[in-house]
Amino acid sequence: MEPAIAAERDVGVLSELQRFRLIVEHSSNMVVITDAQRRIEYVNPAYTRVTGWTFDEVRGLKPGRLLHGPLTDLEVVRQISQALSREETIDGVEVVNYRKDGEPYWVRLHIRPVRDEVSQLTHFVAIQTDVTERRLAREALEASERRLAEAQRLARMASFECNFDTDEMLWTPGAEQVIGLPEALLPHSFRGHVSLLHADDRAALEDAYWTLVSEQRPYEIEYRLLTGEGKVRWIRERGYYLPAEGSLPSRLCGLVFDISATKEAHDRIQYLAWHDTLTGLANREQLQEVLHQRLDVARDAGQQMALLFVDLDRFKTINDSLGHQVGDELLQTCAQRLRDAVRGSDVVGRLGGDEFVVVLSGIDSSDIVARIASKLLNRLAAPMMIQGRELHVTASLGISVYPKDGTTASELMRHADAAMYHAKSKGRNTHSFFSEDLNARLSERFELESQLRLALVRGELSLHFQPQFQAEGARLMGFEALLRWQTPDGRWIPPDKIIPVAEESGLIHPIGDWVLEEACSHWKQWRVRHGADIRVAVNLSASQLRDRGLLARIRQLTERFDMPPGALELELTEAVAMHDPGASIELMKQLRELQVSLAVDDFGTGYSSLAYLKTLPIQRIKLDRSFVMDMEHNPDDQAICKAAIQMAHSLGLEVVAEGVETEAQRTFLLDHGCDLMQGYHLGRPMPARDVLQLLVLAPSFCLSTQFA
Repeated sequence: MEPAIAAERDVGVLSELQRFRLIVEHSSNMVVITDAQRRIEYVNPAYTRVTGWTFDEVRGLKPGRLLHGPLTDLEVVRQISQALSREETIDGVEVVNYRKDGEPYWVRLHIRPVRDEVSQLTHFVAIQTDVTERRLAREALEASERRLAEAQRLARMASFECNFDTDEMLWTPGAEQVIGLPEALLPHSFRGHVSLLHADDRAALEDAYWTLVSEQRPYEIEYRLLTGEGKVRWIRERGYYLPAEGSLPSRLCGLVFDISATKEAHDRIQYLAWHDTLTGLANREQLQEVLHQRLDVARDAGQQMALLFVDLDRFKTINDSLGHQVGDELLQTCAQRLRDAVRGSDVVGRLGGDEFVVVLSGIDSSDIVARIASKLLNRLAAPMMIQGRELHVTASLGISVYPKDGTTASELMRHADAAMYHAKSKGRNTHSFFSEDLNARLSERFELESQLRLALVRGELSLHFQPQFQAEGARLMGFEALLRWQTPDGRWIPPDKIIPVAEESGLIHPIGDWVLEEACSHWKQWRVRHGADIRVAVNLSASQLRDRGLLARIRQLTERFDMPPGALELELTEAVAMHDPGASIELMKQLRELQVSLAVDDFGTGYSSLAYLKTLPIQRIKLDRSFVMDMEHNPDDQAICKAAIQMAHSLGLEVVAEGVETEAQRTFLLDHGCDLMQGYHLGRPMPARDVLQLLVLAPSFCLSTQFA
């Protein structure tokens, strides 16, 4: 096979695997992969969400040891085990398992053996669907049917006969228990019987009765009966024509069954099919149906309607840090606030996660929609007490209006979603209307995301390195790793476009992992070839800092590349470090225990204060380029730079000045005690091959000869 064809095939395979991994990670079904001996090698997030067991807790164990309990059918388990021993497929078997907290739940199992190219068994892949609610509903229905059968067996089914000539009605004993009336109040005529029905059901029973009288055709009908307690009982009635026999006149023979329990279970199933189980709001299916109906009405009446797409800001942080119970209660509170803030005729639904939709009908103008949107955001932003904690949550809201922004449900939903992303990009806690210009920008953004997903696989990402020099003596101290992306058509995509897209799409984690490994790998090359005693600095995003696997990855990288203390530096902005101060400081302390150096990037743009600095276990601060850039002409910037240097030194911290672009800036910073500098005046970001050339010159490197 030609190398180019093989490379193209490998890229395709990697891309396909990446897509499959995304599907599995976001699937609502539980996915478990075991080795041939049925020891767990992988579980997806849905497994942890349903069972309560994390991957680290179950790795290497057999599923049965964790999940079986008192109600588990051991015979079914034995049959499954035997089938797997024969390397057979398991399809659609239902079994009761147990969560970590001991609660039982039902799953439908699909297990497939996986074989290698020589048909040797290597793994089992199990897909488990949580069917607890469906099972309970089905059991409720089955129980109801068994109750009815038992009632009939014990003659608790009620029957009556009604004389066509006299309208006299006679009941069998025990009828009062079936229809819920005292014996004295049982109807003695068909007219009296009809009068007990719900007003909306009477005509149907009367029609069925007269059809039987005239055509002798049996009937079966369901109706609501008003009981003596003022409650409603659902009854199924079957009527048969009995011809005259001897002295007996022609008459109606009726059988009545109490089907209230069956109806209740059926109504519950119908409710679950159309409502979100957590919040009670309309679910995705009901929203689609409502949208189609409301669009038909608006189209016929020549009216406007609006679709509002609401997405909670940073809900994942709350859910991950405080737990799913807090997250669920917060979602329920938000749902109630949205429902209370709109008219009874408006529809509020939940698509899933932290996404809600509001459908407004009969809207006269966009100003009204804007006021309603502001009202919704204000209601959501009010403090809420959740399990003893006062929480604050904001939302981003996108709006599309019929018919201006679309004439179909899918168009309106898509455009409101696009407007919501625009609202997030404006800083969150705001609303945005859809526009064609916005659509074009978002199309570009989604295209960028699509291409970024392939960039790692295609090898389009690279690192450039900007040197950092000691202020006194111009000794080379290290490099900051900077992400670069060159597309197949030769375009360079700047980092300020890459990072936001990576953050929003979740790509920041694989890209961040790649950057860390690539930076450490290059450091190792520098050390091996030149014995360079220098640092390499890598920026960390907010998402990476919240990643529970960060510590393990850093430990693995520093050990793998044999990096001495301080060789790897992690840079965090002030905003990132103080998003959750307690958790951030604890993580930073653990990073310090790994001998990793820490720096605060863009210092001066966030929480710049002694109170802030003294809480962080850092070694240096990086003075933001915005203060360095105008210091030659702006006395305020000079004062800020001097104060920042003095403040840092008083706390035992080094200062790195970013964006040094002139000799005057370098001299000023040197005169006022700045420790390290980087910027175009000293050295531009360079590809890795140029770093090796610079290291050759480093021993004799001097500012006066190289960059004067």
